[in-house]
Amino acid sequence: MNPLAVGAFVRKVWRFLRWPVYIVLAAFVLLVGWGVKLNFDKDKTDAAVAAIHAQKLTLADVEGKNLPPVPDQAENDATVVGIDKNNNGIRDDVELAIFKKYPNSAKIRAAELQYAMTEQMFLTKVFDTGTWKAVAEEDSRAATCMLLIKANRKEVQEWVNNTQKRKDERTKVFSFITSNGDAPGPSCDVSL
Repeated sequence: MNPLAVGAFVRKVWRFLRWPVYIVLAAFVLLVGWGVKLNFDKDKTDAAVAAIHAQKLTLADVEGKNLPPVPDQAENDATVVGIDKNNNGIRDDVELAIFKKYPNSAKIRAAELQYAMTEQMFLTKVFDTGTWKAVAEEDSRAATCMLLIKANRKEVQEWVNNTQKRKDERTKVFSFITSNGDAPGPSCDVSL
């Protein structure tokens, strides 16, 4: 067979097949990229879920050993997150309100601080269904603790969700709602 004829035939075949080959290669690259993104997202969610379940109230928090200073209310309310100077996961204004209202009841403070922590997590830690479920499990434990101690869930919710930005954020994260149960372990982080 004539080499020129073979070359011409190969060029004709390539002109006909090149676009399907390009499309298959592009689809392959997109699928690999999508798989990498999904794996990265799963790792990010897994790390966040572990951090959510690891965050617990301590006896020092309940005893007020590291109470924060009174925050500037305008600065505190300027963002959804607010101010948490002592880094215990409870917004400073909420923590101080609980101590002010219940100076003589460590049990109620313990339950309300734990619940405030989980309510704050809804505003700061939820970014997908996995993180929503983890926070909801911890919130369910905290709510059960509140019932056992006979503390007031509604007042804590009002303190945590005290601005329109925070109310809007709480509504937004519930777009990730899914079924959940309780996180394992006792209902109350601190037993008094």
